[in-house]
Amino acid sequence: MIWNKRYSAFAQGRRFLRVIVALALIGHGLAVAQMTQRPNQPPPVDGGPVIIGILAPRGEAHALAQWQSTLQALDEAIPRASFEPRALTLEGIAEAVAKGRIDFVLTNPGQFVLLGTPYALSWLATLRSNPADSAREALGSVLLVREDAPYTSAQQLIGKRVVAVHEQAFGGYLLLLPQLESAGINPGELDLAFLGYPVDALLYQLRDGQAEAAIMPVCMLEQMAAEGLVAPEDYRALMSNGKLGGCLASTPAYPDWTFAALPHVSEALAADVARVLLDMEGPGTTRWGAPVSAARVATLFDDLRLHPLQEPLLDRLGDTLQRYWHYTLFAVLLLLGGLLYHAWIQRQAHRHGRALQSTQLALRERERELASAQSLSVSGELAATLAHELNQPLAAIRHYAEGGRLRLERQAPDSPLLEPFSRIGREAARGAGIIEQARQWIRREPPEIERVPLKGLLRDAVALAEPRVRRLAIALDWKVRPADLAVQGNRLAMEQVLGNLIDNSLDAFEADRRVGWIRIDAEYDAELAQVTIRVADNAGGFDAERLSQPFMPLDSSRAEGLGLGLVISRRLMQRQGGAIEIGNHARGGAEIRLMLPASTEDANP
Repeated sequence: MIWNKRYSAFAQGRRFLRVIVALALIGHGLAVAQMTQRPNQPPPVDGGPVIIGILAPRGEAHALAQWQSTLQALDEAIPRASFEPRALTLEGIAEAVAKGRIDFVLTNPGQFVLLGTPYALSWLATLRSNPADSAREALGSVLLVREDAPYTSAQQLIGKRVVAVHEQAFGGYLLLLPQLESAGINPGELDLAFLGYPVDALLYQLRDGQAEAAIMPVCMLEQMAAEGLVAPEDYRALMSNGKLGGCLASTPAYPDWTFAALPHVSEALAADVARVLLDMEGPGTTRWGAPVSAARVATLFDDLRLHPLQEPLLDRLGDTLQRYWHYTLFAVLLLLGGLLYHAWIQRQAHRHGRALQSTQLALRERERELASAQSLSVSGELAATLAHELNQPLAAIRHYAEGGRLRLERQAPDSPLLEPFSRIGREAARGAGIIEQARQWIRREPPEIERVPLKGLLRDAVALAEPRVRRLAIALDWKVRPADLAVQGNRLAMEQVLGNLIDNSLDAFEADRRVGWIRIDAEYDAELAQVTIRVADNAGGFDAERLSQPFMPLDSSRAEGLGLGLVISRRLMQRQGGAIEIGNHARGGAEIRLMLPASTEDANP
């Protein structure tokens, strides 16, 4: 009965999904149909009225007069088209290009880079206004102050009112930003005011004392002086970079203005316009040349993070959602339908799932048991593989060390390298022994118990740590009472435990960069017939949290530690029939006690 109900629920769910998918496909078809119409796309232009958007930094009248010769040459050479100028601001050109209201654009290279990438403008020609006839070195920016101003460096303008054209004005702001940054000035430290067009207003405010400095396009001061509007000797440039085309400049030179076509202009008309521009010669005419690379402008915008290809992710996402709103709408509907379907399925599952609750709980318990068994199996297999593989390099190290020692004994019996070779062999044998212990533990075999004299054991354990003890200047003392005291245990396991404890103390000293002591004492307890080995230091001891769970695996106070030293030490002690206790002593340090049965051969302790 339960199965029939669940089958019916899922069948209804499939029908619901089919409806959602059908709606999505219908929406996709409508979106594609509407996008193919593209009602806002301007019709192709090859003649008739042709509108040229012109950037007018000094106002409409000045712009029309400046470009009159260019417009007249186009009208005479291309009779099928009537060229109409339209003077615009920075925002006006950007809006007109975005909406396709103009056919050609005449602007500075900075705005061309900002508009060329997103709107696929075609670059036809570059202006040659520089007296040196170089289109590559024509535009720049200058930071002007009054001649009688007390400022000698740009740093003195911090907190002062500085006027500029616009945040995206090429010569009127952007070109000067790298120079300000190289001088250690953040634009936010200036009291910046953007006045917009016409640019003349900036110089007038500077003249009248309403501003302390003005960021102007190069040669704007000289043009206004030639028109009798200002006296050039009343101003001077800060951060001077020489003269650009005979004009004061504070920046390097950049390419001149650009004449570009929008993508809806026919290739024939664009080619005719480019040909006319390049053929313009003679006195009183504007000179044009072949397009000059705007790579330096693009690099500047990359550095300023203004390049259109670096558009912020949120802006690109918003633009994409707005452009493909049909897909967005149906994606939201699909997501909403999926959520409703999910809620409905959840309700059905909750209604019918109570009958299977006990079975699911039992199944989960079996799964946990199986996972635990698999984990133990994998751990055992991994440990056995490591033990098998590590034995081979250890055996090779031991054989090489033994071979080297024998060769030195024959060729140089008094060589100081004999002792290191012997040590290498002993340590390799010790490593093999530790691996063998691990294999015994994996096979659950008891370790080999023998009589272990403590004097030799402690001497060897201390000798292993001697280089590090000497480097850290730690006082390491050990004492065995009586001198012939021995325990019943496994020597290799005891060496490993003592080595771990000494290393832990040295790690504590090294972490705190302190100098102290480590003391190891071994005493016999006649009543219990056992030996207690105490390892103490003055490195600060254990905190209360560590003492509450001293043998918690994978819990280490060192960033590079694994937290397994004490866990392994307790396991090794338990396998020998011994025990380990963790604590602190009253002198400000840790004290670890190892208890093992005393050797029965010690009749007179």
